[in-house]
Amino acid sequence: MDDEIQEIENGYKIVRDGPGTGDIRQSLKRKLQEIMKNEGSGVIQSPTSSGKTYTPSTRRWRLHSDITGDQPVILFSGTTDARDEAVKKSRDSWVSSEVLKGRTDACPLARGDYDSDNELGNTAIRSPDRTEPSEWFDKMCDDRGLPVSVAHGEFERAYEGELPCCEDNDCPSSTQWTDIPRNDRKDHDYDILHATHPFAQVPQLIDGCNLILDERPDFTLNMTTDGLRKKIKRYFTEIDAQIQTWEDLVVNIVQGTGDIDLDQLREELEVPDTDWFRYNREAHALTPGIVEAIIHAEERNHDRWVGETRYTFPTLIPNYDGPEHEVILRIVFDSEYHVRLLQAIPDFTEARSVIGLDAHPTMPKWKANTLSSIEKNQIINSDDNHKWRRNQRNLTIVQVGDNKNTWTKKDFSDPKVRILCDELRHKYENGFRTGITAKRFTKDLQQHLTNAGVDSPDTLYFGNEKSVEDFDSEQAGLVAGCISPSSDHIKDWIALLDKDAKPKRDVEDSYQGQKWVGEDADVAEELLADIRENGVLQACGRYARSPQQPDDGAIVYVLTNVLPDEYADKQVDDVSVFGKKEMQILDYVLSHDGVTPNRIDQETDASRKHVHDTLNKCRDYSWLHVDENAGEYNADVFYADRRPDGLVEV
Repeated sequence: MDDEIQEIENGYKIVRDGPGTGDIRQSLKRKLQEIMKNEGSGVIQSPTSSGKTYTPSTRRWRLHSDITGDQPVILFSGTTDARDEAVKKSRDSWVSSEVLKGRTDACPLARGDYDSDNELGNTAIRSPDRTEPSEWFDKMCDDRGLPVSVAHGEFERAYEGELPCCEDNDCPSSTQWTDIPRNDRKDHDYDILHATHPFAQVPQLIDGCNLILDERPDFTLNMTTDGLRKKIKRYFTEIDAQIQTWEDLVVNIVQGTGDIDLDQLREELEVPDTDWFRYNREAHALTPGIVEAIIHAEERNHDRWVGETRYTFPTLIPNYDGPEHEVILRIVFDSEYHVRLLQAIPDFTEARSVIGLDAHPTMPKWKANTLSSIEKNQIINSDDNHKWRRNQRNLTIVQVGDNKNTWTKKDFSDPKVRILCDELRHKYENGFRTGITAKRFTKDLQQHLTNAGVDSPDTLYFGNEKSVEDFDSEQAGLVAGCISPSSDHIKDWIALLDKDAKPKRDVEDSYQGQKWVGEDADVAEELLADIRENGVLQACGRYARSPQQPDDGAIVYVLTNVLPDEYADKQVDDVSVFGKKEMQILDYVLSHDGVTPNRIDQETDASRKHVHDTLNKCRDYSWLHVDENAGEYNADVFYADRRPDGLVEV
C-alpha cells in the first residue's frame, strides 16, 4: 500500500506505522552493552535522536561490572558543545561523571585571558618567547606536538611558578587528571568520563578502558608541506643523517633513483633527547616517525605514495610511569612532493572495547581512524528508520528543485535562497529563523534571514552540525545547497585505502559529473557521500530531536537533490525567480484594487501574452486573488496582498 501524505497546518505528514522511540533506544542500549561485555569493537548505526549521547551518558556503569569488566567507561564527543551536552545529561540523571577539558577550557593562560587584548581587564603576561600566551600554547602544542603539561611547565619555570592560572602551583589543566582514569588503587570513582576526541591520543585513557566514540573521530594532522619540510631538515641535521632535506628523501622515493640507501638511512634514524623536542622551534614530536613512514612509502593509484609505521612518542613528561604513547602514522604524498594526507591514529588495540556511534557511518573512514577490524552494526533497518523519522520524530523533509546546488567556493544562489527565506518566514512567521549552508556562505544566509524579518538568525554550516541540539525546538528550517569534496580529496583516500577507482570524467571526456568507476568505485562513492549526502542528512537531523514529545516536530526544506529518494517526503518545483517584466506586471496588480489582464496590457510595457502567462503562473498562490469573470466582458479580476521576488511551493 502506498504511503499516505496528509497536508496539515504547518506542512506535510506521512501517516505510516513503524517502530516506537522506546524500541529503538532499547535496541541501541542492548547493542552497546553487548559489544562492551564481549570486549569487542563495532560502529553502531543509530538514527539521529535515537539516544546516541543520552544512552551512554546516563548509564550507571559502575553497577554493571559484568558489562564493563570494572574498567572505566569513557565517552569521547566530537566537539566541546557536544561534550557539555553529554555532561549535562549525566548530571541531570544523577550519574556520577567526570570531565576532561582541553587546554583552552582548563587553562586561562592558554585561553587568552592574559593576552594583551583580553577583554577581562587582566594584566597582560608575555610568554617565554615574548609572544602572547595563547599563541605560545598553540605553537607548542599544535605546531610542535608537545603535551600541554610540557608547555605549561616551561611557562611556569620562566615565571618561577608564579602564574595567575595556578593556585597552590597547580593549574586546572593539571589538577583535572587527579585519579583519572584510575586512582592509586587502579579503581575509578565515577560512572562515566567525558572528553573530546583529541583526548583519545592520551594512552592512559585507552589502555584497558571501554571507549565510546560519539561520531567518527578525525586524527588528521594539519601540517603543510612547507612546515614538514622545515621540521625534517632540522631533524636530519640533529641526527647527522646522510641526507639533509625533505627533497633528498622524497625525490629518491618518487623517482626510484636509488641514490639513497634507504636501509642504511632507516638504521640512522633515532629519537633525539627531550631537550631537542622542548627547545628547538622546528622540532615536532612526530618527526622521527613521519620520516620512517616516508621511507616505507609505496606507490599507489593517482600518482600518490603512501607510507605507514608504528611510532612511539618520546617521553617528555618528567617521572611519567604510564603506558607508552604509540600511534599509527600514515602519510600520503604526490609526485610533486606535496603532502596530501597525514594521520596519527591512537593505538585503539589497547582498549578493552571500542564502540562508535554514528547515524550515517562511512566505514572506510571509521576503519582508517580507529581499528581496521571494526564493523558496522545496525539496530534498525532502513525502512523502519524512515517510518520512525516521519511518524515518531515528525520530521518532514521537502526537496526543493532538482539541482545539486553544490556551493563550496562559488555559485551561492542568492536569489533562490532569498526567495525561500522570504516565503518560509511569511508562512511560518517566528517558527522559521534558522538555516544551514556551506561555511563560506553562512554570512549570506544570515543576511537573507535578517532581510526576511528574523531578528536574531541562527545558522550552522556543514561540518559543525553533528551532535548539536541548537535547532531542536524550531518549527521549520532551511538547508541551502550542499558541499562536495574535490576529486583530489577522494583520490588521496583511495590511495590511503589502497583501492582502485577513478573519476568517470577521467575516462570519458564528455562526462561532467562526479561518478567514479573501477573495481572499488563503491568506496569512492561512499567517500563522496560522506561529505555531500551525509552533510545534508546531518543538517536535517538538527531538527525535531525530541521524538518522545508527541507535539514536537519540524519541516525542513532542502535546496539540493543529493539526498536518497527515500529521505525526500515531498518534492516541489525549483524556485522560480521573477524577471523584470513579471515584477512589473505583479507590481501593477499590487498597486491597484483589482485589475484585469487587458488593463495591465494597456498600461505597462508587457505584452498580452506575457501578462496572461505571468498571471496564470501565479494564480494558484495564496497572495494572488482572482475574482473569475467579475470584470468587463467576463474578464478575471486580480488582486495581490504582496509581491514576492519569485515562486516556490512551501
